[in-house]
Amino acid sequence: MQVKSVKHLFISVITISMILLISGCGKSGNRFANRPPTIEITSFEGWNDTNVIAPNDTMTFIFQQRIYWHATDPDGIISGFAFRILDENGNPISTRGYDYIDSTGVLTPENLVTTLGTGWVIHYMPGADQNIPLDNPQARRSIWTSQKYAVINFPAADAQGNPIVKFSKFEVVAIDNRGDITSEPAWRDFRTRSDRPKCTASTTKGNPNGKDVGSGLKLSFSMKDTDPYITSVPYKYEFKLMKLNPQGAVVPGTETEWFSTTGESNRADKINEYLLTKYTQPAITYDYVEENGQPVGLPVTKTRIISRVMDMAGVLSIPDSSSVLAFYVCPGFRPHTFIYPTKTYALTNYHFEDYGDDNSEEIKVIPKIISEGTTHFAIPLFKDMQGNNTAVYSSNIKLWIRWGWWGEYVNSEGVSYGDTSNLAQIPYNKKVDVLLDSRTGKNYFSEVTAFDIRLDGQPYNYPPYPFSQYGFTDNDGTKWLRLPVNSPLGQTVVLTSSQLPLPPATEPGEHKFEVRIVDLQDEYDPTPVSFTFFLHRYIEPANRSGILVIDDDVTSNGIDNEKITDQYTSMLSDYDITGTVDYYTRSNASFVDIRSRALAFSDLQKYKLVIYHNDNFLSSGNLLKDFDGLSLYLMRGGNLVMSHTHLLVQQISEIAKGGTRKTFVNNLGFSSIPQISFIYDNMNKAFFQKAIHAQSGYSDMNLQYDDPAAVARICDLRDGLGSLSYFENSNFSGEVLFKFGCKPVTATVCPPSAAFYNEYNDQKTVAFRRTTSSNGKVYVFGFPLSYMKVGDESGGSRQVMNKIISEVM
Repeated sequence: MQVKSVKHLFISVITISMILLISGCGKSGNRFANRPPTIEITSFEGWNDTNVIAPNDTMTFIFQQRIYWHATDPDGIISGFAFRILDENGNPISTRGYDYIDSTGVLTPENLVTTLGTGWVIHYMPGADQNIPLDNPQARRSIWTSQKYAVINFPAADAQGNPIVKFSKFEVVAIDNRGDITSEPAWRDFRTRSDRPKCTASTTKGNPNGKDVGSGLKLSFSMKDTDPYITSVPYKYEFKLMKLNPQGAVVPGTETEWFSTTGESNRADKINEYLLTKYTQPAITYDYVEENGQPVGLPVTKTRIISRVMDMAGVLSIPDSSSVLAFYVCPGFRPHTFIYPTKTYALTNYHFEDYGDDNSEEIKVIPKIISEGTTHFAIPLFKDMQGNNTAVYSSNIKLWIRWGWWGEYVNSEGVSYGDTSNLAQIPYNKKVDVLLDSRTGKNYFSEVTAFDIRLDGQPYNYPPYPFSQYGFTDNDGTKWLRLPVNSPLGQTVVLTSSQLPLPPATEPGEHKFEVRIVDLQDEYDPTPVSFTFFLHRYIEPANRSGILVIDDDVTSNGIDNEKITDQYTSMLSDYDITGTVDYYTRSNASFVDIRSRALAFSDLQKYKLVIYHNDNFLSSGNLLKDFDGLSLYLMRGGNLVMSHTHLLVQQISEIAKGGTRKTFVNNLGFSSIPQISFIYDNMNKAFFQKAIHAQSGYSDMNLQYDDPAAVARICDLRDGLGSLSYFENSNFSGEVLFKFGCKPVTATVCPPSAAFYNEYNDQKTVAFRRTTSSNGKVYVFGFPLSYMKVGDESGGSRQVMNKIISEVM
């Protein structure tokens, strides 16, 4: 059975082979011949002779058409497409957007030239340098493209730019991988039109509207087009310039030809802008008589500019009031430069804050680093006691300096150019980028083009912009680095240890940064702004010496401020014999930084002990402003004595800010959300007469009143003090130093109740001491030390101060 099946199969194969052989007889040709591709247009607009879609053959289309096509190859693959546009006479033409065609056939295969001719659109080849124009033989170019569609801007204008209906033809062919081209192109005819566009002229900084302008401005144009369904895109703008006499007539010989924004003379980077200066083509000239760089009298002419726009169909606008500018070119305008204090800050191991709120808009832009698990934020430089900008140096220093110009920002209430100080201090308002004249404050419709910068008497060193290419030298020999406005630096330099070396051991390192604005006139700020700052070496706690007494008491009726100072001088008289005691009156500080701080860490770090007192119970003092420097001092091993009143809770609570600013508060010995107690109705409960010592080596301190007279008159009247703070044991971290010494219930003047006496006397803590994590010591007195007797049979405040000095020195 199996043998029979094999025989049948063999007979079938032989029979089929014979049939194939017979059917092939008489045939000729190459069985490997290539078959050309075919192509068709798949979009619906337009018409041809085989596929007329009524009423497309009579319809007028908008000039811009998106045309899709599809090609197939039965025995290969499609490798490219070529297309062209023909006019009503069948001649190839370029269109706006496809401006270059192969008119000579140099890029067109011979077989395509033979069958269909030349005029195919030229394209860049993949990876070609598109800065080389397509009409340059050096460009890598071809008529072939991989596009599957094209956006064609068919012409719809006559030679004068007037809108008319025009007839055009679109043709497209395909080429396969063996070089064969479609035998017949796919094509569509179009009858197209375009509305006349409208041109509006202004400058990049607004319409001068007959005002004075500087000798450098950028014209700015826009087009309004009513053609439906397409995006309004201009092909080019044109303008001409002329001078008018005072009667409004054109001065003969001053009217120029039309200049195009696409011409080689345009130094602006955009098709809708054109830079005009005294040195451009065309140039603008002054309308005033100039004398010593300033205008004299009234203008003698007016400058007028007439503009127009051509759309992608070749239709020109007609000049009207919107496309005409008139202004007076005036000499003497110069920019004015600012350095913004609120955007100038430093960050080192010894100059930072650690309480920045990341949700704050200001904090979001402030630089920060993570150090020892804590976020350190950059802060503005301090003002020291001499009024210098200071920071304490470390090798990882970064110092940001941000500059700007008058008119860059306005306040939120509206455009206000007059408040120079406000605009300089607060660069977080609305940014408008107006450029105002340094002398008059007028907007002169110019732009910033560059920044001249120097550091420490030399042109700023910025390797990507070497001085050899970007240097500028003044007539007096002063050298600057002139940075373009769009350089990577922008408006900020970040100075590091490469530019800011380690300061000398004996004195701070002085540095000076200078900057000035350059405008479109090629004029610069005649008064460059500078920022001078001093960097100090860090002083280790072991190398510090002396005492600094900070007087934060304001002058008030009923408080003898001179006696407060005398009391501290007497308290420290024993130490003053051998050591140095410096006094600083905070309320008289003429030098405050941008945060209104008057205590700089560079000053504080020099001293072994800092004594801060706000002993005026009528004022809470400036601790809230000054704690930045004190906080850094405590973090770096500083020793602090704080003397305050019942108002201490107000200052400490505001500093803590709900626990978000905790470092300084914790170093004082309080929790992140501090709890400090005080006596309500303290004027009528002036029952404090003594500080009872709680540690060996310390003596009691008696309140001074009557004889000699008290520092505060209320103490003489009440024989006691009520304006003090006390600390419950659970609300501070440290050792109890003194307790409340209460007036006896038998006192003849304002005696306390027995209940009050029993609750407070020798029970409430009024002073404590603690050791910080950096091995510094903090002494917090809830009562004013200057109100206590300096020396008596109990010991007094001098003995207490001597004891404190012995513990920290």
